[in-house]
Amino acid sequence: MINDKYNYTLNGIEHEIILNHNLKIDQTPINDKILVSNKYMLKYVNDLFDYNGIDYSLVGNTLLGLYIFNGINIFNSTLEICTLDSNFFKKKKIEEEIKTDGFDIIITDKLIKISTIFFDKIKVIIYIYFLYNDINDYLLKYMTYDNKLITYQFYDIFPIKKSKFEEFEISSPNKIEKALESYNFNLNYITFSKKKNNDKKIIEEIEKNRTINEFIKDNISKFISIVKPYFYNEP
Repeated sequence: MINDKYNYTLNGIEHEIILNHNLKIDQTPINDKILVSNKYMLKYVNDLFDYNGIDYSLVGNTLLGLYIFNGINIFNSTLEICTLDSNFFKKKKIEEEIKTDGFDIIITDKLIKISTIFFDKIKVIIYIYFLYNDINDYLLKYMTYDNKLITYQFYDIFPIKKSKFEEFEISSPNKIEKALESYNFNLNYITFSKKKNNDKKIIEEIEKNRTINEFIKDNISKFISIVKPYFYNEP
């Protein structure tokens, strides 16, 4: 009998994905602690950009996570978002905030790279690409961290909208499927197949007997700016 559902647990929350002829999963999710760290990083950047009035959108494998899992991509740890290059002038303000919050930041003319170590052992990186357009066309472009040129139609990205992502909302492109197709994803057949586990490259000597709650306790000062909004949001 063919299983038409895929179930997994992330940070103690049960998730269920409906499988169909367009989606095949034959792979074990990334280490739970890495996924939780990625979620915290996205929540941090989302709140930072919203507070400073900076529009952004998920792209790449991060957007695929929203499309398939309504949250973190459980099979790919790369975090990617984009923002218009006209927001470049705001970089100084957010750079100061990011450093104050204990994160590392590198800014080039093409992207912003924010990184930190969550739980003392897990390195998390998010790439923020600057969208630009050539004169006399409606195409938006950016260069990825690994030097791939990605091109969108203007209205594939704008107007940006908020979408449910795990337990919060996050910014996504106007036409999610079109944006994914521009990234060369074949949405007619998405497969997550078995491959070599790269968790060891991401986890820096994780202590096996420590729980996620113990990790959070040790890093409460770093997490406070991320989780604090939950306590003030009305149900």
